[in-house]
Parts: sequence; structure tokens; C-alpha cells
Amino acid sequence: MKLTKVGAVASIAVIALGACNGGGASKTVKFAIELPLQGSELAASQPIINGIKLAVKQAGNKVASYTIEIPQSAVKDDALNGVHDPQTGANNMTQLVGDDSVIAVIGPLNSSVAKAQIPISNAAGMPQCSPANTNPDLTKGAPAAQLRTKANNYVRIVTTDDVQGPAASQYIYDKLGKHSVYIIDSTDTFGKGVADAFEADFKQRGGTVVKHDGAPKTTQDYVSILTAAKALNPEAIYFGGVTADGGARILLAAAQVGLGDVPFVGPDGINDGSAATKDSFLNLAGDKAANAYSTLAGIGDYPGKAKFDADYKAEYGIDATGYAGQGFTCAQVMLDALARAAATNPADNTALRAAILTALADVSHTYKTIQGDFTLDANGDTSQKIVSIYSFDATAKDWKFLEQVDYAAK
Repeated sequence: MKLTKVGAVASIAVIALGACNGGGASKTVKFAIELPLQGSELAASQPIINGIKLAVKQAGNKVASYTIEIPQSAVKDDALNGVHDPQTGANNMTQLVGDDSVIAVIGPLNSSVAKAQIPISNAAGMPQCSPANTNPDLTKGAPAAQLRTKANNYVRIVTTDDVQGPAASQYIYDKLGKHSVYIIDSTDTFGKGVADAFEADFKQRGGTVVKHDGAPKTTQDYVSILTAAKALNPEAIYFGGVTADGGARILLAAAQVGLGDVPFVGPDGINDGSAATKDSFLNLAGDKAANAYSTLAGIGDYPGKAKFDADYKAEYGIDATGYAGQGFTCAQVMLDALARAAATNPADNTALRAAILTALADVSHTYKTIQGDFTLDANGDTSQKIVSIYSFDATAKDWKFLEQVDYAAK
């Protein structure tokens, strides 16, 4: 499959959230946030949280007659012992759906957590938007049908790993000119899924996969695994997983055994902040990240980026990283859906949740966001099939945007 550079994104319009009437007397409702908040996971989640809160603040914390709050009690941590945990995420979702004042959940970060949460939020009719889930099976085909028993309540604003994996494959094969690769994945829903998608595309291009190992996050010794990989002389390494799954430890092991000079490429799970961000991939990898590359399963260069970056820095005193923009965009989607739901004058919060689901199910509706215009299909997937490519900038000690590819334009 051919991936081409994305063209200009349509111009952005401002959503007039306060213009709708309805919803009866003024009342307070909550947006909940559900992400991992420990260790390396927090490095990826904090920019998303900041983006969400900034979007709500810029909307005046109000849509029609509804005042929106994000209290700390509605910000749930799905990490256990420093790593995302599906059962913890499921428990969090059970709590959130039982809180009548919560009308929407933004999250989770990890696809394995989403797999555990979607049946719960779906059964309760809780609107849910993920800024980062990329596993295709959450929304497509038989696995997705098993997760949802009624009308779709779950949407996401990033593209899927059957796009993200091939985008990395194309970059390694065509742009870096590396035609043999060693693959190692974390064995979970996201890591194995994106690595498998990468492998299939790489082989289709004519590349050679010297070996594909699965190493769960509990792995203690990566050096012996990478020593065996070194003997196969790969020209590149592809890692499927997130930093907390061992991403930086794998890179450090690769450098230790003599593979430090080959490109190390990973998905959005390692694009979690600069070297100054505690426990991020670049922070843990240090100067061994010199030949590291990452992808993000979303648009990296968009018309609203300069303003968003400036607003984010003004608000938080730091640069926006990772999926900060996607967090903002997920909040925009929920604010937009709430505005349309409020216009139907729902009688209570149960009816309001249902009205938001109806709004999200409208496949003809165009969301006008900082990341450009897009629609959401019947599966809850975005029409933007864009993947961004980043490399390590040794001067800035941060990820540097290189280019983006648009799968929809293939």
C-alpha cells in the first residue's frame, strides 16, 4: 500500500457552544478522564489531561445551560504498579457509569484497557472518546461486535494500527532504506497488534523480518534477547509497545549488545515527551536515543497547531507534547456532541447521555477542531487516516516532526 504526504487540512471554524438553548435550568455536569497516571504512563497521559482541560476552559466551562466540571475525583488512574492495567480500568469505568453527574469519559490511553472498558460503558450508555487507542479490533470486525451489544458509544480521534504499522514500515523501507528488521513486541493488545501490522506490510514491500519476539512487560532480561537478535544482523529494530512496557530498556539493551547504530523505531507509545519529561522514553534512553524514530497515529502538522501550542504554553508553562492536541480534540468532540444534545432538551442526565450518543452516531456531522475537519463513521473511527513521523533531535533532546502520511490518499 502506498502512503502519501497529506495535503492541506480544511480551515477551522469555531464551534459556537454557547449558542444552543435547551437543557432546562442551569446545572453542573462532569467530564471524566480515564488514563494511567503513574511512572512512564504519566509522561504520556499528562499532556492529554492538559489538552482536555484547556479545551473545556476555552469553552468557558459551559455548553448551553450546562456548566462542565472536571473535578479531581473524576480523573481516574488505570495504572497498577506503574503500568496500565485493564482490570483497574474496568473498575474505574464501573464507578464512572454509576455516577449520574458524569456525562462523558475521555480515555483511555491504552487499547488493552479500552477492550476491558467498552462493554461496561456500552451497556450503561456512557459516551466515551479516546485520544490515543489505535488497535483496530476495538471498532472493526468480530472482536468489536463482541465488545458492544447495542448502538456505539465509543469513538476515537486517532487512526488505527493497520495504518500506523504500515506507515512505519514504509518509512523504514523507503525513506531509511533498511530492508531487514528485527521486531520485538510487548505481547499485549496494542503492542502485538501494531507489530503484526508492521510486519505484514514490511514483508509485502519485500523486506526481511529476521525474527519477531514477544516480550511481556514483566521481562527482566532484554540483553539476552537482543544478543540473539544481534547475531541475525538486522538493519533496523521495530518495537511494538509503550515506554512502560520496556521500550527504553529494549533500546538500552540493543545499544549494549552493539545495535545502537541501527534505527530503532516505535509507535506512539514511545512518543511521550522530551528528555526533560520524567520517565519518558527519551528521558530513560538518554543519548542512546540518537537513532530513535517514532510515529503518532494522528496529524502532527495542522492549521491550528501554532495557536494551540502557544495557548498550551501560556496555560501550563511547558511545550505541548505527544497526544496533547488529541486530548484537546477529544474534548472538542464531546463539547460539540453536548451542544447538539442540549438542544433536544433532555429531561435528566440519563437522557442527556443518550442524546450525546445520538449526536456522536451522526456520521454526516463534521467536527471542526484544532486538527482540522473530520467525521466519525458508524464504528466511531475518524475520517482522518493520518500518521506522523518523528525522529530524535539531539539538540533539543526532544522528538522532532519529520513528515506525515495520509492513508486516505493512498
